[in-house]
Amino acid sequence: MPRLEFPAPDSVRTPSGLTLHTWTHSEPTGQPVLLIHGFASSTLYNWVKTGWLDPLARTGRSIIAVDLPGHGESQDINPVDVRVADILADLSTHLREQGHHQVAVHGYSLGSRLAWEFSAAHPEMVTHLIMGGSPTDDRLGALKAKQARLWVQEGVRPVDDLTRNLVTLAGALPGANVPHTVELLLSLSVDSYDPAATVPPVPTLVVAGSQDEIAAEAASLVPLVTAQGAVAAFLQIPERDHINAVTSRDYKKAVVSFLQSA
Repeated sequence: MPRLEFPAPDSVRTPSGLTLHTWTHSEPTGQPVLLIHGFASSTLYNWVKTGWLDPLARTGRSIIAVDLPGHGESQDINPVDVRVADILADLSTHLREQGHHQVAVHGYSLGSRLAWEFSAAHPEMVTHLIMGGSPTDDRLGALKAKQARLWVQEGVRPVDDLTRNLVTLAGALPGANVPHTVELLLSLSVDSYDPAATVPPVPTLVVAGSQDEIAAEAASLVPLVTAQGAVAAFLQIPERDHINAVTSRDYKKAVVSFLQSA
């Protein structure tokens, strides 16, 4: 298969403002991989520039990558009032419309939360779940929305440490639509997140850098899955943090091996 490039050959916009990019394998031997990027990232920066497309394509799978509302090719979308349920519904509808009744799902950071929730809501659709850089707490619920919007609109520095740290990331990438990026975080913060409350009973690989403070408790997801009767494993990437773990060759090698398992 030729080297994959961005933009993808096919991209569509969903009702809630997701842009879904598809690289269709010419001779697929497995179900597609659905990729969900992290906060303040995009398909381009989370998956393309970090070298994920070609290793995944070599597993014999098509690739479907999401740009979340306010991010990447969906940065023109103001995601005010977009909820987790809207994102999950758009993903499941699009996949089924394209004839993909089963997929492997790989999320990173915020994308891993959405991957977990998608897999819990639609376990019949998920063959493999990869959780990269996964937060396990409901940190978004502690955001101070008023402070975040004042920072975006008037440049007033948030007093709250968590809010300041998270919203500062919104402008980290070139060309980011900062107000829209922040608004997605605030919209999703309305929905509480407790991974122990609804656990996807699907084969799961959890990956985190040894220096990743955001994913410091990611290994705790493994016993939740095994208690549901599914296989799960944890891989720690030495000397990697939340930003650079995703570039790791060991990470890619582990995911490829996992996808090729039964």
